Amino acid sequence: MTIVSKVATDEIYEIFNAPLKSAESPADDASESESSEEEDDDDDDDDYTSGGESTCTGRISGATSEYGDETQGDLEAAKAEEEGLTQDPSDNTAWSEFTISKPGISGNSAEGSESASDDESDLEEEQEQADNDASELEGDAEEEGEEDIATPVANAAPHHIPIPPNDFNIPTRPYRDAEQKAYSRLPFMTPIVEKTETSIATTASRGGKDYFTAKTPCPKTSHKTPTIPEDDELWSSPFEEALEVVKDVEKIPAPPLLTKAKLKPVSKPTSTSTALTARKGPIILDAQCNPMEASIHTTILQQIHPPLSSFEGYFDRSSESCGAKPKIKKFCSSVAKGGAKNGGDKTTSTLAIPPILRFEGAEQAYAVKRELGAGAYAPVYLVEHVGLAEEETDENEPAVARMGNGQFGIARRPLEALKIEEPASAWEFYILRTAHRRLGLTRPAESIIKAHELHMFAEDSYLVEEYLESGTLLSLVNTTMAANASSGGAALDEPLAMYFMVELLRTMEALHAKGIIHGDLKADNIMLRLGTPSSTSTSSDGSTADLSPTYAPNGTGNWSTIGVSLIDFGRGIDMRAFSTNVSFIADWETCASDCAEMRELRPWTYQADYHGLAAIAHTLLFGRYIDTVVQKGSGNALGGGGGGKRYHLKENLKRYWQGEVWGGFFEMMLNSGIEGAKEEGGKLPLLGGMRRCRERMEEWLVANCERGVGLKGMLRRVEGLVGERRRK
Repeated sequence: MTIVSKVATDEIYEIFNAPLKSAESPADDASESESSEEEDDDDDDDDYTSGGESTCTGRISGATSEYGDETQGDLEAAKAEEEGLTQDPSDNTAWSEFTISKPGISGNSAEGSESASDDESDLEEEQEQADNDASELEGDAEEEGEEDIATPVANAAPHHIPIPPNDFNIPTRPYRDAEQKAYSRLPFMTPIVEKTETSIATTASRGGKDYFTAKTPCPKTSHKTPTIPEDDELWSSPFEEALEVVKDVEKIPAPPLLTKAKLKPVSKPTSTSTALTARKGPIILDAQCNPMEASIHTTILQQIHPPLSSFEGYFDRSSESCGAKPKIKKFCSSVAKGGAKNGGDKTTSTLAIPPILRFEGAEQAYAVKRELGAGAYAPVYLVEHVGLAEEETDENEPAVARMGNGQFGIARRPLEALKIEEPASAWEFYILRTAHRRLGLTRPAESIIKAHELHMFAEDSYLVEEYLESGTLLSLVNTTMAANASSGGAALDEPLAMYFMVELLRTMEALHAKGIIHGDLKADNIMLRLGTPSSTSTSSDGSTADLSPTYAPNGTGNWSTIGVSLIDFGRGIDMRAFSTNVSFIADWETCASDCAEMRELRPWTYQADYHGLAAIAHTLLFGRYIDTVVQKGSGNALGGGGGGKRYHLKENLKRYWQGEVWGGFFEMMLNSGIEGAKEEGGKLPLLGGMRRCRERMEEWLVANCERGVGLKGMLRRVEGLVGERRRK
């Protein structure tokens, strides 16, 4: 792009105003006429020039113009004139369209004279029409004069060009007429000033505030650049009109991170009680606490995620009263008295009509048969499904298929256990459901009792659980010792005791890995899973007749169907609801079945379950409750660590038992606080220690399972004892 300055413009005007040369010849007039005609033809044919062609104004270019190639011949002619030289007519480089005649073309003087006269008349007409095309005439005259001097033509008459009078006024009008103005031949382009607005990205809104108030590259200064307000609103345009609309729009509040929906209270609601918000992560942040306090249970149940109300089988009617417990107790008392009068036969009692429990929302109605066990706060009763009343069911309404229920869930049996707890509590239901959810469809999950329904009322709660009629480990030990009374009342055989301990170790290892503590492990809280179902049961337990002769630790050969089931999770603990470094303090009255940390008021966590495992193994081997003593020279320092107390059994193991296997087991379980330093992370739980003990027992069972009557024969004998006791 070439910009013409004022100096260049003045130079062009000087060329226009320069006087014409005095060389005159008739031949010049003739050639001028021909040149004018040729020039007119060229103008008609060359009204448009592209960017690559010459962009001269008229026929003149500056001496220093970059388009100097077009006037190279003119410059050389002028230079020759100054030096007094003449050019050869045959030199093509000196020829231009303004020369008198082209090289190699000759004419006579008569024709030149006629041409000269015509040129004079044409010049007069052009002067009369100077208002229309003066600038073009002057350029032609000047260039024509120069050509006449520099390039004379042979045999041509002298050409006379009249000098304009002194009073001739050069017109001062635009270079070109209006018709030619559209065809821009100026050697420059008008600079384009682009007016744009600054594009502001919303993602840059948090970069710098000064950036938004910056001026745009617009030359106008009358309009003030709008300032974008400093808020969190989204912008649709940086202009004031759009901003005025945005200012009137009301802000939309951000969605809450936590749903503040009130949960139904677990305990009896009071006017001062406040519902908390369910959330993930630790709920109890205390460094030390009593995990059995009702307030801690209530706090955890109100903040668990997912909430308790979303559990299948949970029915909360805390504002209502059931009133079924007195009727059930009266009926069971009558059944017990009637059974004693009839020789202990509990099935022949007809003294009272069994009460039928119908809970709103439940798919079954329950008829109470008898009492299974009685505790301080939670008696357990045997109930049977009787179905709902006809008026409560709609035969035309199709059944709704739901996961975890009916054919898509746990198979319900005709006989189930009903646990009534007073005051009402949902803690055991929560622990059981949480344990099954975290374990999933695994082998350890089959060793945990299943909870089907929980009905919460104002004064008590009704928990419907799975019923196993094979009895507990404690009842098995008592039955075995009674059968072996003639031989001194020996307890279980060592392979049988080791088999049940393997099942318990596998289950507790999985529970502790998921952060679940049972809290009350003992022989009477462990149910047997044996075969030979009764006529009133549809138990899916296997039978000893289906077992393979060789013991399989992985459960093949039908060995996974024979085992144990843990019950009574009322003192269970969910470690994920507490902080990582929490420790517990037992502020209740303890006994010999509790761990040493509880008895000595020291902090504890998983030690409760490890002492319980040792107590169960002691009961299976010795037929008595466990009794421990402090090992001499172990130190009197409280707490764990290498300098803490170490405990061992008060009784010695029999010499024909596997002393190395049992000795390592009891050493680890009774001193779990010290052994925890050997675990990964240097603290409890003893996941690696329990696994090593279990694998050592499994190896011994595989090697000795067929010795004597074999492990399969021992389980078949237990099955017979349980069946005989059940028939009494």
